[in-house]
Amino acid sequence: MTGFWQITWLIPPGLLLGALAASAFVSALLSILVMKGGPVDLPRERGAHSDPTPTSGGLAIMAASALVIGLTITFYGHAIPGSWRDGLILFGFASLMGICGAVDDVADLPASWRLAFQIGLCLVFAYFYRVTALDFGPGVIVQVPPVIGLLGSAAWLILTLNTINFMDGSNGLAIGAQTIAMLVFAGLILLMAPLSLFGAYLGLVLLICVCVAGAHLGFAPFNLPPGKPQKAKAFQGDAGSMFAGALIGGATLVVKAYGVGSVWFGGFLLAPLLVDVVLTLIVRARKGQNVLKPHKEHLYQIWLQHRDGSHWRLALRVWALCLFSSLVGVGARLIDRIYHTDIRFLVLVALIAAYTVGWLVLRKQLLMRPLLNKAP
Repeated sequence: MTGFWQITWLIPPGLLLGALAASAFVSALLSILVMKGGPVDLPRERGAHSDPTPTSGGLAIMAASALVIGLTITFYGHAIPGSWRDGLILFGFASLMGICGAVDDVADLPASWRLAFQIGLCLVFAYFYRVTALDFGPGVIVQVPPVIGLLGSAAWLILTLNTINFMDGSNGLAIGAQTIAMLVFAGLILLMAPLSLFGAYLGLVLLICVCVAGAHLGFAPFNLPPGKPQKAKAFQGDAGSMFAGALIGGATLVVKAYGVGSVWFGGFLLAPLLVDVVLTLIVRARKGQNVLKPHKEHLYQIWLQHRDGSHWRLALRVWALCLFSSLVGVGARLIDRIYHTDIRFLVLVALIAAYTVGWLVLRKQLLMRPLLNKAP
């Protein structure tokens, strides 16, 4: 037991902190630049803003992450263990998704075109990191046929992409959730990779998580301005949401492939967001409504309309739920490691069930309240 708690740094902590700070700084500078040009999101009925707002923040996040990762590899590549293959595939996948989102921010692509691109690229990524087995509990391991593993892995990626995208409708909400996910991923790799047979291969993946988290932190004050959280100075746009969604979904499959985490870990990271997205889609499908058409029926949107129009207070609540579920996931992984008792799937089911009940009760209560006349 004593040896378990001895920390072996996959990457020197000073280098990680420096990369985090550098990414935040560069992202903030680039955010100022994109605010002066690029596409603008005009106010619309389904939106939560009343002023034209620059929507290229995702490009600043992507560029800052890529720049700092590239410089770190160039000057400190010797300190990053393992093969860089996995990190390059992951970041390349996320960047292509982000570029697709950037095109959509400018050209407003048909939903069917976006979905077709997502399916194609997700199938390619899933080919490299498809799930081969599912752990449902102590001693309960189900081998997954190759085709099912490929399709299921691609479906997971598509779900995470669209979950982040659908939940990016309130200032700070998605950016904060994305930052938490990246930092928790970094923490999981730091904790578990040195104890895994192939964990050292995740050195570049760890650096990517840290740099992207830093880039999100640098952009956050523009998306949720201190003192004026209702008036975002910039949005991350589809470029940012698709970039982050691809990273979170893809990293889940990568850490699973190297035995550091399980396929269920992504569910812990995004539990409150996944519940809102999936249940909202179910409600709309039961009503015969177009599930691909933009709307304002997610629970967080109903909250803003009926309960409290403050984006800041809503963001804090969602961040707290994301952090709680993420830490539960880390705790379940530690229990598996220390006591050799894999309860991750069972804990995730219980967590999703609790969030589902909360979603149903809260939604019913909110819809009984009158619309707010004006957000505070």
